[in-house]
Amino acid sequence: MPKISEPPSPLDTDPGKKPTASDAAIEEAAKRLSRRQIIKDASEYVKKHISRQPPVQRFFSFMPTMLTRVSPFHFKARIKYKEWPLVRLDSGDANSWGRMQVVGELLVIFDETILFGLLALMTKYQSDAFETTQEELCRLADVQPTPTNYVAIWKSIQRLAGTRIDLELFSGKGRKRKDLKEMTGSILSYADIDKENGSIRVVINPYFLEMYAASFVTNIDLKFRARLKSDVSKAFYRFYQGQFEGESEIDMLRLARAVNLDKDLDIRRLKEKVRTGLKELEQNRYLEQYQITKDNRVIISKSKDSAAHFQSQILDSGEMSYLSE
Repeated sequence: MPKISEPPSPLDTDPGKKPTASDAAIEEAAKRLSRRQIIKDASEYVKKHISRQPPVQRFFSFMPTMLTRVSPFHFKARIKYKEWPLVRLDSGDANSWGRMQVVGELLVIFDETILFGLLALMTKYQSDAFETTQEELCRLADVQPTPTNYVAIWKSIQRLAGTRIDLELFSGKGRKRKDLKEMTGSILSYADIDKENGSIRVVINPYFLEMYAASFVTNIDLKFRARLKSDVSKAFYRFYQGQFEGESEIDMLRLARAVNLDKDLDIRRLKEKVRTGLKELEQNRYLEQYQITKDNRVIISKSKDSAAHFQSQILDSGEMSYLSE
C-alpha cells in the first residue's frame, strides 16, 4: 500500500523560494495546533493567569485545594440505584480568578482508588496510553481478584471516562468581571476490555494530566493509602495532603462538605464518623494528634513523616510518552 504523505507546508511547496513572514507565521501556527501543544498552551495560560493573583489567593485557590472543595468523589450510599445518578459539582464564585465544575456520573471513593491506580500504571509504563490486566488493577486497589470486582473496576473506568472537568477563567469582580476563557475535558480519553483474557487498555486524557493530575495526586502515597480501611480516612488523607501546613483547624461542617461527607447527619453521628476517620489516620501515624472541640472545630497536627515516600508516589517527573504527540 503506498505511503500517504502529509500535505506540503507553505515552506515545502517551493524549496527554492525564500520564505516570507506570512509563510513563517503559517508554518508556526501549524506546529502549534498539535493536540498536545493546544493543551500545553492552555496550561500555560492558566498558570500565567493565576500568577497575577495575590500569593495567598494563588496557593489556596488552585489545585489541589480547589479540587478538594469540589471533590468529585463521594461516599457510596447504602441504597441501590436503579440508574446511577448524574451530578454537577460547582466550586462557586469564591475565587476571583475562576470557577470549576465537575460533571458526570456520581464518582465514589472506589473510583478514586482506580484513578490513582491508573495514574500509577501510567508512571510505571511511562506513557499515557498503556495496557494492564484486571488482576493488576485488583492488586493496586487492594481487592480480591473476583468476577464481582472485575465488573466493579470496569464500571469505575467507564464512569471516569464519562466525567468531565470544566474550567472557567475570569478577571475582576461584580460589574467589572470579564470572562477570559473556558476549558473542558474528561479524565480518561478511551478504554477497552478484552473479555477473553481480561486485558484492559486505557488512555489518560492529556487535558486532565496537564491541568490537574500532578496537583490532584500531590504527595499521595499509594502504599500508605492502601493501608487505610475506612473511606472517610482515605478522603481525609487526600484533603490534608492538599494542605501545606503541618497543623490545621477547620469547622467540622466545612470539613465534611470538603470531602462530601453527609453534613445533614445528626451532629452526633457526623462527629462519630469524623472521629473514626481521624482516629485511623492517627493509628497509622499520619497524625500526631487530633481534637474535636465542643464548638465542633477539628484541630489536627500532622506527624513529621506525613510526606509521601518517593518510591510510593503515584506520579514521578520522568520522561512521559504521550499518545497525542
